[in-house]
Amino acid sequence: MGLFKRKNSPYYFMKFQANGVRVYESTKTKNRKFAEEIYLNRRAEIIAGIEPVRRFESDITTFLELADKYLEWCDGRQKSFSRKKVIVKILNNYLKNKLIQDISIEELEIIQSDYIKSGHSINYVNNIIKILKAMFTKAYDWELISEDVLKRVRKVKQLKGENKRLRYLSEEEAERLISACSKEIRPIIITALNTGMRKSEILHLTWDRVDLKNRIILLDKTKNGERREIPINQTLYDALSGITRHIKCDYVFYNPETLKPFYDIKKSFAGALKKAHIIDFHFHDLRHTFASSLVMAGVDLATIQKLLGHKTINMTLRYAHLSNVHLKDAVNILDERCNIVAVDNNEKIVKL
Repeated sequence: MGLFKRKNSPYYFMKFQANGVRVYESTKTKNRKFAEEIYLNRRAEIIAGIEPVRRFESDITTFLELADKYLEWCDGRQKSFSRKKVIVKILNNYLKNKLIQDISIEELEIIQSDYIKSGHSINYVNNIIKILKAMFTKAYDWELISEDVLKRVRKVKQLKGENKRLRYLSEEEAERLISACSKEIRPIIITALNTGMRKSEILHLTWDRVDLKNRIILLDKTKNGERREIPINQTLYDALSGITRHIKCDYVFYNPETLKPFYDIKKSFAGALKKAHIIDFHFHDLRHTFASSLVMAGVDLATIQKLLGHKTINMTLRYAHLSNVHLKDAVNILDERCNIVAVDNNEKIVKL
């Protein structure tokens, strides 16, 4: 008999096929005997064609149940699992008790509106909806929802525009920040400024990935899943060489009290920014600083794309405009080399 209990539910569920139709429903009872009677009656009704059938589990599945199932599927499969956990928690705050088949476009657009009003970037808001759509795509693959429900969710449009914020440090600001850092986080900041590595990549960096002899860092587990090699310049070499390795810890940057990698350095980083009198700056902006500095030094975008580990050149193009000013500075050098003069019709000397 197709009766069973589900996680997070006290009721018996029935699952069977009759007349070519799949049935997956709750019996709405905790009593096994009553559940058996409901199962037999339900099966008989469907065979006789007496009552319309609920064809999908979405009739009884809440968003919270889908969220748990989706995160369980993501864990170990996707490198963005930690980030998705945060987004799914946001969605749960709005939708956890809703049946997935009943979630409307209006409810999803309310989430968009709330996060825009709270000052989050367009990219961040779009990412929330992107992950939600991915959840419903998997729900369709798992036969939890109908195609109509999936199409409805996919109608929620991404917000147009882009996050125009591109904050990076000047040379003077970078020097102030490094000077203001505590001994524990200074090499972390130097690593970020000289490699463009993401915070998670830095905090989970192990010594077996650092080749000081050949001056290179090897990253296998990156955000886009591709192997990346990052050269170690002299500044970074000096910083890494000055770190005392612990025989019982493989991590480059670790908490000396726990011998585990730093979970986060928000408090220390915020303190350094305050001491250095730097405002409107986040840790990820160190990555922007790395890329911006290279662009302004004349490094081509294809090389920067490879160093940053961007999957497409479009992601790197956001830094392209920074080269314009420096291109102007470059041609102005010719003023020092060329001192050509001409005489106009009024016999005035004109410098070209």
